[in-house]
Amino acid sequence: TDTPFFTKKELKFFYENINIEESKLFFIKNKDKRHNIFGLWSLDLLEKLEADLLKGDRKVEDWADSIGVNIVSIDNKKTDPFDALVGIIISQFISTHAANSIKRKILQKFNEKNFKIKNFKNLNVLEIKKLGLSLNKAKSIQAVICWIENNSTFKTFYNLDQATREKELLKIFGIGQWSAEMFEMFCIRNKNVFSYGDAALRQAMNQLKMVSESASKVEYEDYAAKWSPYKTHACLHLWQMIES
Repeated sequence: TDTPFFTKKELKFFYENINIEESKLFFIKNKDKRHNIFGLWSLDLLEKLEADLLKGDRKVEDWADSIGVNIVSIDNKKTDPFDALVGIIISQFISTHAANSIKRKILQKFNEKNFKIKNFKNLNVLEIKKLGLSLNKAKSIQAVICWIENNSTFKTFYNLDQATREKELLKIFGIGQWSAEMFEMFCIRNKNVFSYGDAALRQAMNQLKMVSESASKVEYEDYAAKWSPYKTHACLHLWQMIES
């Protein structure tokens, strides 16, 4: 693969740490790997790039080194599972706009940037519900805390295969197939996940005439198989289409 699955937070860090006066070319580096495809290119390089391509230059890394490239290192840490799962639970059965609004209000109440166990641990179900959630979502957040604190294999959770991770997540009250797939996408950063259970994805595929509205789950998944190994990236584009 050419690039990893960068988050908005990491992209923000990248843009905040470039100085266009220093170079006309910037690449991201993480985990000791320079990503020669992902970067910021000045339009001033267009004519030289075109000329060098016509001469036969094809390797991006060598061409960038000849130009002079600045590297921005980002810390691509794994997402905190609790933060990811609470965000997913809040997003169940409601629009992205509504979910984001609820998330912001809860984080503001706790004066936090991310959801943390310590903010919920001493709250009972009704107190969590009063944060703007349904009773079942409040119960689900409590179940996630219990699962994390009592799961002896949690430290190696990221190292499990996808099927085993999914099996473990489905044991948690309120975590179904859709939630497990969202966790795989946004916490594990698996680039090859499609979620048939996501209504917005099915709507986008219908609008684009990829499949008919009466199509079966198998037909949706067969079509999505064309996007492998980048199904997640395709889903991001489809969501953006619906949201815009």
